[in-house]
Amino acid sequence: MYQIYALILSILLLSACSLQNKPGLYELTDIQSIAFGSCNKQDLDQSFWTTIQAKNPDLWIWLGDNIYADTEDMSAMQAKYQQQKTNPHYQRFIEDIPITGIWDDHDYGQNDGNHTFAFKEESKQHFLDFLDIAKDNPVNLHPGIYRSETFGLPPKQIKIIHLDTRTFQDPLEKAPQSAEKNYVTHENGQLLGTTQWQWLTDELTNSQANINIITSSLQVIAEDHRYEMWSNFPSQREQLFNLVVSSGANNPLFMSGDRHLSEISELVWKGQKLIDITSSGLTHSFSGNEEYNQHRVGNLITTESFSMLTIDWSEQFIDLQQYDMESNLLNSHLIGLK
Repeated sequence: MYQIYALILSILLLSACSLQNKPGLYELTDIQSIAFGSCNKQDLDQSFWTTIQAKNPDLWIWLGDNIYADTEDMSAMQAKYQQQKTNPHYQRFIEDIPITGIWDDHDYGQNDGNHTFAFKEESKQHFLDFLDIAKDNPVNLHPGIYRSETFGLPPKQIKIIHLDTRTFQDPLEKAPQSAEKNYVTHENGQLLGTTQWQWLTDELTNSQANINIITSSLQVIAEDHRYEMWSNFPSQREQLFNLVVSSGANNPLFMSGDRHLSEISELVWKGQKLIDITSSGLTHSFSGNEEYNQHRVGNLITTESFSMLTIDWSEQFIDLQQYDMESNLLNSHLIGLK
């Protein structure tokens, strides 16, 4: 009996030490690896968190559709967030690894959601609670979930700029079924809204970080598919690319989700190479075998997957890696740091 009690006590002490040793989000300094992904149905198997945890990332970034709520019933949304947060696999993960991230439409509460959603403020609070974002965080002082986080000091400083592509988005018009794409191009439509654009301009222009990660639930570079993407708002996409280049921000990198597929897209804009790494989805994936993307580098991944960003600060490069849920490497792409 004594041995059983001793074993239980040892387990409890190890758990307590693990929690004490886990750094808080804003205590992270020398980040060397970041894991990220999107599109997670809380009702489906969550054992994949063990696979991601085994990679020992310093940080996890949610890229949207963190749960599937699709509801105006905020009690139902809260229950779904709680289902995810109390899942044993996910609980073990967040006990060990700090998390941050953004939302997309299904956790926003409205499929293809935009600024017309009546419950965006209530939904925002559930999102902030899910990520344990403190009440004194500046994100609480304005509409939407856009915010930034800076980790470490130069020459190993990383800034993560989280965009909100839902709260301020103008509605898209559905295209006829016979059309090549699902939506009519909104030539002058707003995706971020005036205030968020000014904030983003300040964040990029004033950034001293060595790496600037911009998270967007919607794909930024890909433009050939039928679905939601920045390309549906061409003036906004051009404005974003122009801003990233003109700001002079060091080593910008886009991360996106939403699509139920994973890939890496690359575009040269005004002489500067821009990269968007799409990581989706965690619990379900694209049903097709191929999708054209003129900007893709590497493989199209149509199985459940997650992604990693590994930084070699001494050799000055980033390795973008994409894995299936058995930890098989499906994509790898090196980026030199400037």
